Amino acid sequence: MQPLHPHDPPSVGPYRLHSRLGEDAYARIYLASAPGGPPAAVRVVRSEHATDARFRAAFGELVEAGYRLESDRVCTVLAADLRGAVPWAAVEHPYGMGLPDLVAEVGPLSTDALHALALHLALALDDVHAAGRAHGSLWPAGVLVTTERALLADPGLEWAVAGVDLRAPHPSFAAPEGGTGPGTDVFSWAATVSYAASGLEGPAGLPRVPLQLRGLVEACLRNSPVLRPGTADLVRMLGGPRAADPWPREVLAAVRARAGEQRALVEAAGDAPAATDPRPRPRRAVALAAGAVALAAVASAGVWAWRDAGREEEPAAPVMSEGSPCSEGVAYPAPEDRLSGERAPAWALSFDPSGELLAVLTTEGLSIWDWDTREEVARLAGVSGPTAPVFSPTGCLVAAGVERELDGVDTPVTMATSFDLPSGTTVEHLGPQRGPSGPDGVWVDEPESVREVGFSPDGSLMTVFVDARMQEPHVGLVDTATGEPVGQAVEDSVITASMPDSERIITADASQLTVWDVRSGEELHTVRDLTEPDFLVVPGTDEVVFVSGDRLVWWDYARRREVRSFTMGGFADAGTRAELGHLGFSPDGERLYADWYVFTGAEGDQTAEHTSYVWDVRSGEDLLAGAEDPLRFRRAAEHPDGEALVVITPEDRVVPVDPDTFEPGEPLF
Repeated sequence: MQPLHPHDPPSVGPYRLHSRLGEDAYARIYLASAPGGPPAAVRVVRSEHATDARFRAAFGELVEAGYRLESDRVCTVLAADLRGAVPWAAVEHPYGMGLPDLVAEVGPLSTDALHALALHLALALDDVHAAGRAHGSLWPAGVLVTTERALLADPGLEWAVAGVDLRAPHPSFAAPEGGTGPGTDVFSWAATVSYAASGLEGPAGLPRVPLQLRGLVEACLRNSPVLRPGTADLVRMLGGPRAADPWPREVLAAVRARAGEQRALVEAAGDAPAATDPRPRPRRAVALAAGAVALAAVASAGVWAWRDAGREEEPAAPVMSEGSPCSEGVAYPAPEDRLSGERAPAWALSFDPSGELLAVLTTEGLSIWDWDTREEVARLAGVSGPTAPVFSPTGCLVAAGVERELDGVDTPVTMATSFDLPSGTTVEHLGPQRGPSGPDGVWVDEPESVREVGFSPDGSLMTVFVDARMQEPHVGLVDTATGEPVGQAVEDSVITASMPDSERIITADASQLTVWDVRSGEELHTVRDLTEPDFLVVPGTDEVVFVSGDRLVWWDYARRREVRSFTMGGFADAGTRAELGHLGFSPDGERLYADWYVFTGAEGDQTAEHTSYVWDVRSGEDLLAGAEDPLRFRRAAEHPDGEALVVITPEDRVVPVDPDTFEPGEPLF
C-alpha cells in the first residue's frame, strides 16, 4: 500500500481514492470508498488498454459476469463505468493484505497457514467453476488475505488482456496449454500455493511445499489438464470447508496491522458501510415452488431498526397498545389443576407481541399465562414437542403442533394447529400434504407429522414444515385470513428455513444457506461454511447469523461480507457431542442469546452440561462472562418491553430473570 501519486485522481466516479494498492496486467488499483459503501479496490484501466476496442469489449463482458457471480470467497464487482474515456471497475476489498505483502513480511507460510490458504482458494475457485466460469488469472497478487480467510481479489477481470496480448496475464503462474478453463485455474492454484510456501514465482517453489501438501500440489502441476484434480476434488482432499484452521499468530498479526491502516484511511474520510447493495445482481433461476417455514428466527415479534455498529440509529421500539387483541382475554377454558414443574417439564416458550401472554410448551400441553398476574389462564391439551409455539406478529394467534389419532392411520400424527385465543377458534392445517379423499376418507399419502410452524413477519402467512419420507422436508404456506394453503416447496436438502419477508425464503442444510425469491423460485444468494443448520434472520436487513465452527457469524449475504462474529469457546472442540440448544435475538435486537450443551456421565445416567451466552450486539460483550455462578438456560424469551427475561433452566423449570443483573426469581411453575 503506497500513498497516492500527485498525478493520481482524487476520486473516480462516486469513489474517493485513499492509497495505491498496486497494479495488475491492465489497471492501477486504489483503495477507495464511497459514502455508505464498503471499502473497495477501484481498478482504473491504463491508457494503452482504454483506447483498445477489443479490450473494452472483453473487459465489459468480464465485469458483467462478475456482477452475476455469487460467492463469499470472491470479491464482488460493486460498480463500473464501461463507456467513459477511461473505464474503471470497483471491486469489494475487505480490509487485509495481498499475499505477496504477507510473504514478504512473515516469510514463507507455515504448514498450517499454507493448508488454510490452499483450502480457501480451492473453495473460491470451486464457486467460480460452479457458476460455469473460469477465473483465468489467479496469481499471488490476486489473493487477498483477511483475518478470517483468503479470497480471490477479483472475479477474473485481468483475462481481458489475453484477447489483446494473446498471452496469459501472468505467464509464471499460467498452465502450459494456454487458454482459460477449470484445468488452467487448478494449475495456477498450485503455482500460487508453491509461491506461498517458498517466495519463488510459479512452480519453482514446489520443492519447498511441505510433504503433507506436496503430492496434491504436484498433481495439479501436471502438463495435461485431464490429469489434474478438479476444484471439488481439491476441496475434498483438503478436508472440506470445515478443515481450515485459524491463521497462525504471526499471520494474523500482520494482517490485522495492515487492515488497521486501511480502516484508518477510510474512516478518516468519514465513509461508513452501506446497508444495502448498490447494484441489483442478475439471478440464476432454479425450480422452487413458493413456500417456507419461519422458525424461531421470526418468533420475535418486536420490530427493530439497528443495522450496523457504524451507524447511530436507535432501535425502534416494539409497537405496543393497551387495546391489543390479547387484552380481550382468552376464550379457552382455564385449567382445573395447578401446573407442576416437576410433573410437567417445559420445552419451549414465547411471548405474544404485546407481552401480555406467555406460551409455554410442557409435557402436559401448551400452557398460556397472563404475564401481569403470573397466572395460568389456559392449557391446550395435546400440543406436543418438538414443535415450538409461535405467536403471530399480528392478532392474538398462536400456532403449534397437536398430536392426533386419524382414521385409517396406525400411529398418531402431529398436525399444525392455530389457536385464536380471544375467540377460542382452533384450526388444523395440512400444510403441503394432501388430505383424505373419496367416500371412505382415505389419505392420498400417508400423513407426516409437523416439525415446525411459524409466520411471515407481517402475519399474513403461516408456514408449516412437516417431516417426510426419505428425509425430504416439505414446506407449505397457509393464508392466515382464510386458513387455505397458498403454496408449497419441496427441497430435499432443507433442514431449517425462515421467511425474512413476503418476498424471500431462506433455507439451510447442514453446510449451506440459500436465499430464494418466493414468486419466481430464483436462487438469490448462497452462504457456505455452516456447521449447524439453525440460523437467525436479522429483521429488515439482508443479514443472517449462523454457526461456523466455534463462532456465530453475522453475515451480510447480499454484500457477501462478515459484519461481526461471536465466539462460543469449546463448541467446535466438542465435535459431534455438542448440540446447539438455543439461538435468538431480543425483541429490540440489542442482545443475542445462545446456548449449547454436551451430555456427560455414564450411559443411562447422563446429564446435559450447558454453556449459555447473552451478547451485547453493539459491543460484542458476553454479559454472562465473569459471573461466579453464570446463568444457564435451555431456552430464553425476553419480554417485548425488556422488563424481564424468562428462561427454561437445564432442569426444565420456567424462571423469570432480571434482565440487568441476571438474577433468577421464583420459578413460574
